[in-house]
Amino acid sequence: MHDETMGSGIYLPEISDTIIGRSADVHEFEFRGNARDYFRIWIVNVALSIVTLGIYSAWASVRTRRYMYANTLFEGSPFEYLARPIPILRGRLIAAMLFATYVIAGHFSRPLQLATMGVVGVFMPWMVVKGLMFRARYSAWRGLHFRFIADYAGAYQWYLLVYLLMAIPLGLFGLLKSVGHPLAGALLLFAGMFAFYPWVKGNQQQWMAEHHYFGGKSFRFTTEIGAYYRIYGAAFGIALLCMIPTGILMGIFFNGLVKGHIDPKTHPILIVLVSYLCLAPLYITIWTYTHVRMTNALYNQASLARYQMQSSLEFGPMLRIYMGNALAIIFTLGLAIPWAKIQVVRYRASCLRVIGEGNLEEFTQRASDNDVSATGTEIDSLLGFDIGL
Repeated sequence: MHDETMGSGIYLPEISDTIIGRSADVHEFEFRGNARDYFRIWIVNVALSIVTLGIYSAWASVRTRRYMYANTLFEGSPFEYLARPIPILRGRLIAAMLFATYVIAGHFSRPLQLATMGVVGVFMPWMVVKGLMFRARYSAWRGLHFRFIADYAGAYQWYLLVYLLMAIPLGLFGLLKSVGHPLAGALLLFAGMFAFYPWVKGNQQQWMAEHHYFGGKSFRFTTEIGAYYRIYGAAFGIALLCMIPTGILMGIFFNGLVKGHIDPKTHPILIVLVSYLCLAPLYITIWTYTHVRMTNALYNQASLARYQMQSSLEFGPMLRIYMGNALAIIFTLGLAIPWAKIQVVRYRASCLRVIGEGNLEEFTQRASDNDVSATGTEIDSLLGFDIGL
């Protein structure tokens, strides 16, 4: 038996449905794609996107996602990506227009640029909801569509209002700096950001997971906020450790410039290139650790009915994959991008599973036939706003 929510047509599982049996089965994910097949898709996508000045990128996005979905199997059945290119193109054009307005406004009026940024910020929670609805609506497994139920109040709470709270430590930093205590202000700013940010990210993941549905049942999320503080605390510690070899490397480089009587002002490209080479490993290491732990936190706290999701991504293997991918892409001038992407998708699929006793056929389709605009998805993607799922 299930309780039906008012007007949504969604059936919520009873608490007893979420209890996982002792003899729970393990249901594995599998990725069967390969670099050779994906390279053919990728190279055509790149060529046509260049020839059409980016217009074909919507079709390229659909072809790429369909290949990835079709080669990702769960219980022997592939996922499906059913979106059409035209809505994606329309959303992408609107996103490009907003971005162009922001850039152009910066050349004429700083207040106008800030106003544009403010407008985008106000609409960002709406775009996050639309993006999640679109991605869920056009993702399916065994003919059953995923769904994301719109919750604009929650989106504005967790993607706009909570960030306004972060203005408090920022304001205190400015106040203390103005009265001659910049160090105390910086420490207060760091403490405030560390207190807010993990809490915000944990609640964002919970909000996103609990508004997703599959087969008429909602995902549930058991939030352990302390886990997010441990993740970002460890990431900060790794950053401090990585700064030591990075600082030594940059010191050796700039010392070489001085001894070689090389003026940095006459070789700006060399300075930028070497700086990137020194800082890139630091960035990749910190980003990989945070990404791995946040992905595990998302899936390991999510469940659907009596099925518990489990992600076992490990920092070491993922870091080796990303470092290898970065080197391969650099030395092949980008031609290794398809191979690199396949490596990541295959590893992620191998670490993801669902644990629970029962018949997966129990899910019944209650998907709506209403189309959802692609605008939110494409604007979200262009502005690099990570929505997690």
